[in-house]
Amino acid sequence: MSSFQASEGMFIMLRSPRLFIPPLVLLTLISLWYTTLHTHVSTFTARHFSAHQDSPQSQGSNHIQNSTLGFEKVFVLNLPERTDKFDAFALSSSLHSFNFDVVKGVDGSRILNKTLPTLDGLPAKEKARQHSLGAWRAHLNVATRMVYERISTAIVFEDDSDWDINLRAQLEQFAQGSRYITSSWSGSKDLRSKASGGDAYSPYGEDWDLLWLGHCGVDIHPSDSRQFIISNDATVPSPKRRVNYQDIPDLSGYSNSTRLVFRAGSGVCLFSYALSYRGAQKMLLTQSTLTKFRPIDIGIRHMCGEVDGFKCVAVFPQIIDSHKAAGHIDRDSDITDFDKDQFREKGYTNNIVRSTRLNWGPLLAGSMDQIEVQFPEDTPEIVGDVSMRPG
Repeated sequence: MSSFQASEGMFIMLRSPRLFIPPLVLLTLISLWYTTLHTHVSTFTARHFSAHQDSPQSQGSNHIQNSTLGFEKVFVLNLPERTDKFDAFALSSSLHSFNFDVVKGVDGSRILNKTLPTLDGLPAKEKARQHSLGAWRAHLNVATRMVYERISTAIVFEDDSDWDINLRAQLEQFAQGSRYITSSWSGSKDLRSKASGGDAYSPYGEDWDLLWLGHCGVDIHPSDSRQFIISNDATVPSPKRRVNYQDIPDLSGYSNSTRLVFRAGSGVCLFSYALSYRGAQKMLLTQSTLTKFRPIDIGIRHMCGEVDGFKCVAVFPQIIDSHKAAGHIDRDSDITDFDKDQFREKGYTNNIVRSTRLNWGPLLAGSMDQIEVQFPEDTPEIVGDVSMRPG
């Protein structure tokens, strides 16, 4: 007898006028009837959802809509004493419904010289040395954890990172570009350790080491000029509002609402990036055998551009950047010193049109008509829908 037949029969029995049932027994039967019916409906719903989730058209999108943005893990780097930055990141991530694990920032003054691959190239000033070493070690700790725990993919954020309120849509578009860029690369497609088992599928492609999502400048690899073009994108800042500190792709032949995905050959700043298991292994190897010390973002730049077989995919303009909060500007960085008397009246985030941090209030209230655009006078006018194509 099916569960639905059983529940229907029980209902007929309970409504019979000639059958006396003691109250306690009656309550027990009602409870059993409700549980049986609820189980049947839940089973149907679960099967229906699973069938939809497994369709080829929705697989990539569903992965990116999960609680880890399509990666196995989300990490945020945070010094324990910077509770303000932790609070802010926790609020922003909650508004986008993704979970994260904290990787503690490192006090560079506690790093012993004998643990370093080299002392050559370290800053001469002690404070600069400590800051550079602390950042280097914290990012290396992410790679170590991924290798130790056999984590297939992870996205890494610095704790002052900010992103557009449309982050997941941007990631879906980037994923299509990343799959295109990586599809023709030869070599191992295994993003995770063969010993760890599990599903190695990634919506971002299956042959990459690093995805550079948040930076302050990145350029196309000289050996691979292929591009994936995202047009009519309302989240792209106008050229006059783009802030970068190194060479960037030439977008003069495109509309001002165009974003590119490509193989990266250089870059600077690590506001956010993703590593594969294989990429984490290569990062550990390269950084632990340095003959001359480099700040971690310059080390990654070297790996993307000059280390044979290290495969980096980037997006420009960037989709994640560093937020500068209102208040005393010496709160901005734990690496760079600022004048403690300087004060910022209003916070901002470079390169982000609709900043999550600047829209906490409207997002919490669900008032999407109150969303603030950082530079409305310079935001490109969009005609038509977003379009994507290889270029």
